[in-house]
Amino acid sequence: MIMMSRVIFTFAVLAASAASATDYPQTLCDRLAANPEDQDIIAPPVARDQIDLPKAIAACEAELELHPDNVRARYQLSRVLFYTGQIERSNAEMKRAADEGYRQAQFVYGLVTDRLYPDQPAKTCVVEDYWLRSARAGRQAARISYVRHVLNGRFNTCSVHATPAEMQGFIKAAFADSDGYYDRLLIMGLTARLAARALEHTIPPMRAKRASKETSVLAVTDCDRLASHPEDPDIVAPGVPSSKVDLPKAITACTTAVAEDPASGRARYQLARVLAYSGDATRAAAEMKRAADDGYRQAQFVYGLFIDRQRPGAPTDICLAEDYWLKAARNGRQAARVIYVQQVFRGRFDGCRVQASTTEIEQLLDAAAGEAGDFYERILIDELRDRLAERRSP
Repeated sequence: MIMMSRVIFTFAVLAASAASATDYPQTLCDRLAANPEDQDIIAPPVARDQIDLPKAIAACEAELELHPDNVRARYQLSRVLFYTGQIERSNAEMKRAADEGYRQAQFVYGLVTDRLYPDQPAKTCVVEDYWLRSARAGRQAARISYVRHVLNGRFNTCSVHATPAEMQGFIKAAFADSDGYYDRLLIMGLTARLAARALEHTIPPMRAKRASKETSVLAVTDCDRLASHPEDPDIVAPGVPSSKVDLPKAITACTTAVAEDPASGRARYQLARVLAYSGDATRAAAEMKRAADDGYRQAQFVYGLFIDRQRPGAPTDICLAEDYWLKAARNGRQAARVIYVQQVFRGRFDGCRVQASTTEIEQLLDAAAGEAGDFYERILIDELRDRLAERRSP
């Protein structure tokens, strides 16, 4: 049980983030133990493998001797105590920081309880309480996790203290604060489920990446250097954010690269990317489709987005998006795996011949879980797995 609690708490400490704290100035405890994912830190964050544990514990203990109500320091003490294996004391300090209002600690303490006692109704209601406090304090992960647990019926035995309107407010605020692809997808899915529950009046009573066909050993070109997308898994040069692309130079370089190597799906995709940014939508869609048809998985994923969003020059048949997204998913494009399964469950492809079997959908989710890189991506995949299990229930 101790080993299990360590594993679960590791996830919790790494996944958590933020709360309110008494306005104490930066201390040595902050400099030695600030969590990278705590939105209320006031010192540069320290990764787990860079912490000097004895010094951090001593510094945080010293700060609490001087200022026992410094909840930020208490949360940070809990963090470093855990890393030394002092689990009981760590949990006690985490709970105290949560009870004193630190939203990061409230979320983490709820998460630890949820993971350790999933089948104990009394403990589940403890989770409801701490996550709701954290969500009301603006903790992003708490907003999302709270609403998701309500929708999944995890708090059905509890007195659910948030009204449907408040939960809608959580989701709206979460979307405004989101800055990643996966958390936006997750929030959009929860928004749709919350709206559907409201219409049905069924809210619970208020009680490994696979390589694409194109090898990455090809020479790096000016097109790669000027137009690589940061989220393309097959780039061979550092990705360039859209705001930093030099469009005239990139278009020229990628046009040249495609002319010199018409079979390069990577170059053609990058040309389509910069053409789209320049406003040449029709040509961008044509080049994106050709790169997708040539097997470039990033282009397959993006062309599906073009279709879904009805971009100029792209068709509007959602069944074509199903086809391109599934191709990209089968080629190992993580975002395609997730959006494909999500759209299947949302009924977007109900008028299509859905090509993926239930078994393949499960395999796509398993692969996606193995590559998940952050908290929101993992929780979105968990949400999709829940939907799959519901589909399979008699």
